[in-house]
Amino acid sequence: MNKLLFNSVVNGFIFLCPVSSYALDQWASTLLDYSSEYSSTSWSAQQVLKAPNTKVYGDSTAAWTPAYQDTGKEFVTVGFKSSVYATGVTIRETYGYGFVTSIDVIDTKNVVHTVWSGIDNSKPDQINNFKVTWSPTSYLVKAVKVHINTALRGGWEEIDAIQLHGIETLRGNIAPRLGNTAELVCTNTTTSQTITKTLKGTGSKPVTNWDCEKAGLKFKAGDEVSIQITSTVSQ
Repeated sequence: MNKLLFNSVVNGFIFLCPVSSYALDQWASTLLDYSSEYSSTSWSAQQVLKAPNTKVYGDSTAAWTPAYQDTGKEFVTVGFKSSVYATGVTIRETYGYGFVTSIDVIDTKNVVHTVWSGIDNSKPDQINNFKVTWSPTSYLVKAVKVHINTALRGGWEEIDAIQLHGIETLRGNIAPRLGNTAELVCTNTTTSQTITKTLKGTGSKPVTNWDCEKAGLKFKAGDEVSIQITSTVSQ
């Protein structure tokens, strides 16, 4: 994960503090919908949430299993804590293999986008972290819907966890208390793009946040970005 450096210049003093990486990998945090589940506790759809906890290939109560085997189409939809410009999804298959048929992402306006459909090339008799990647979406993604087909291979299919890969927006809160105006300079040192923008607080209030993407900076995973904010201390 790349780290950004945040430079805040206040009354001639420079404050340096780390800003969280904008390349973000996160496990599902919220269950939004599902087609069926084997039970409401063990093998339930809730089992796909959080980081993987099934360490060995095979039947596990800690993974989601649809209610019936070999019946065909099933799905599970999960949400994530941070909305990102999505670049991929990893589905941890811990029992059965090759059963994922398509992946949808849901943006912050609740529009559903199919980002992948095809053949799941996972291998039999082992845990598979089936990963699909694509170019960053032009919209922020808050949820993922995974479609599977339980009739493809025969037997039971189980998913332990779902991970969303993406890019966070370059924005945040300002730690030092600034004046009513400040100058924001966002630089993508990889592409040599620099954006300069004047920030203004609401009414007579001080500036409290910044947003490089809203200012017009373009970036992708792997780029190096620096942020500098210049102002005077608000009295």
